[in-house]
Formats: sequence, C-alpha cells, structure tokens
Amino acid sequence: MSSTDHSDDHDSNSIIRDTEKKQNKTSVVELLDELISHMNSTRSVFKIMILSSFILAPLSLMLATVFVIHPFFMHRILFRFPDIGIFLLFFIGVSIMLASMWLFIGLSEQKFFSDWDRKFKRYTSLKNQLDKELEG
Repeated sequence: MSSTDHSDDHDSNSIIRDTEKKQNKTSVVELLDELISHMNSTRSVFKIMILSSFILAPLSLMLATVFVIHPFFMHRILFRFPDIGIFLLFFIGVSIMLASMWLFIGLSEQKFFSDWDRKFKRYTSLKNQLDKELEG
C-alpha cells in the first residue's frame, strides 16, 4: 500500500467523521426542537396538574391537620386501637409529606409555565427567522 492510498483513506475517514458530527449536531437541534414543540402541545396537561396541586394538596394538608389537632379523634384511636392509631399516624405523616411535595412542585411548575407563551412565541419567531436566513 502506497503513501498516496494511506492519505486517501485518511481523507475519506476525516470526511466521514465531519459528516457524522454535522448529523449529530443537526439531530441534537432537531431533538431539542421536537422537545420544545412537545412541551407546548402538552402544556394543557401540565396546567391541569398544576391546578390539581393547588386544590388537592391544600385539602389533604387541611384534612391531615384536622385529624392530628382534633382533641378526641387521635386520642380515642390511639388508646382503643393502638396498632391502627400508629398506622394512621404514619399514613397522615406520609400524606402531609406527599401533599407538601405536590404543592411545591405545582408552585415551581406554575412559575415556569407562567411565562411559557411569551417565551414560546419568541422561540418560534427566532427559529423562523433563522430558517429564512439559512435558506436564503
């Protein structure tokens, strides 16, 4: 094999690698574009989840607070049925923890999605402008 053949192989390998890099960059950009479009289309599902966190989480927290603070409820359960009372306390504790997490997630997602329409419109206008510049 001559040195000319070796340099031709090296050049073709280099071209293949450059083409693969360009395809990977394009696929990453396309993947991000699809992800953003998917988030925009599922925005209503996220809004329903946020709304449920604003309604169900506080209700769960209030109900758990009533059970724990009520002067006779926990006292009667704990003394009459100690095993059930301990399980109920554990269940109320887990409910409080999960409801608090659900409320926190709802608040953080509300903050994210509150500006989503404005950001998405800006994204689409910049994307269209970039597409026009690349085509022309």
